Amino acid sequence: MLALVLSACPVPLPSGYSGASRENLDIGVSKQLKKGVTTRADVLLLLGEPDGIGPDDAWFAYGSVYGRGGVVFVLFAGGGAAGAGGEKMEYRRLVISFDPQGLMTDADFVDRECWEGIVGLGSGGGRSPPCLKIDAPNGTDAAAPETHELR
Repeated sequence: MLALVLSACPVPLPSGYSGASRENLDIGVSKQLKKGVTTRADVLLLLGEPDGIGPDDAWFAYGSVYGRGGVVFVLFAGGGAAGAGGEKMEYRRLVISFDPQGLMTDADFVDRECWEGIVGLGSGGGRSPPCLKIDAPNGTDAAAPETHELR
């Protein structure tokens, strides 16, 4: 393994938001929400279209994915290429619940950082699964996340 790392070309991965990830999601957003006062319309005006919606609009889920940087080692041999590496990721999820009248009953903000593995061979490859599902409550949380309850 050490020989692979020493003979491969390191390619740094820059920091930044992933693809179409929203950039307006932080703990400060959840502090703008008030139980029994904030409506679905207020949430839509503040955050836009949700990333996930519960049955009968019972909850909206919002998420963001930010890459904190990493490195991939690429090895070229025999006309082909392979690579492996990792990237530190930050996942944020805000799930806002509503009563039948459309008033907010709860907001749960989760923030998790984890390393993701990256592997590639030829024209294929993949990443390890995310450590936090951002479009639904209680998704694929691998470990107990840091949560911030609204009071």
